[in-house]
Amino acid sequence: MNPTPAFQQQQKQFLNYLRQPQAARLPAGFAPERLAVYVDLLYNKFDESLTACFPVIHSLLSKEDWRKLLLEFIAEHRCLTPYYRQIPDEFLQYLQQERQQQPGEWPFLAELAHFEWIELQLSIAESEPVTRKTLSAADLLNNVPVLAPVMQLLHYRWPVQDIGPNCLPNQPPESVNRILGFRDRDDQVRFVSLSPATAKLILLLNNGMTGQQTLQAINGGTPADAQFLEFGRRMLLELHHQDVIIDVQLI
Repeated sequence: MNPTPAFQQQQKQFLNYLRQPQAARLPAGFAPERLAVYVDLLYNKFDESLTACFPVIHSLLSKEDWRKLLLEFIAEHRCLTPYYRQIPDEFLQYLQQERQQQPGEWPFLAELAHFEWIELQLSIAESEPVTRKTLSAADLLNNVPVLAPVMQLLHYRWPVQDIGPNCLPNQPPESVNRILGFRDRDDQVRFVSLSPATAKLILLLNNGMTGQQTLQAINGGTPADAQFLEFGRRMLLELHHQDVIIDVQLI
């Protein structure tokens, strides 16, 4: 086996030092003050990207804890993409799959990170402009509702949409937190909390059924009575008013 060329060994030492300047050995031939410039540049680029994508987490952590978290990420995670815009993706993967929760740390950190990250994904997703038609309850019941082209049904243990400096829960609520994230007609990302019934309705609307057929499916396959039909009609209209249902497909 051929030995690794000297310049490649030096490159590896250089990169190891950038990732762990406090632990790695100073590469031969480099002055500490010059390497410090590169160390700061690397940290600042990560800091710029992650502060923009995770502003709530950044606001909850002290300056020292935020810096510690980013340095751990740089040192411990092996990024598989060279693209600057995908640094938040890598950071989320690190929090969800690799990093162990530290004593005294917020237990909702990984879920909150995903919630903040999904907002970025919804904002940059490519789609045609949304034109919302004005629809009646009869339109929604008798035809196939068309949902916003950019949307994501989300489930969390923690009330991530409420977390901030004035809301720092220590225990998750008993029920699952259901949220719909989507882009409205003004191209703005919005999040709405959902009841279990509304979440199931949105899920079933993706199956190409009419509003009435969807309500029947929720009702266990039997025709809905007048009270349930009225409840379903209100749900469909509310989703339409919120720009979740933007059109119908005639049958």
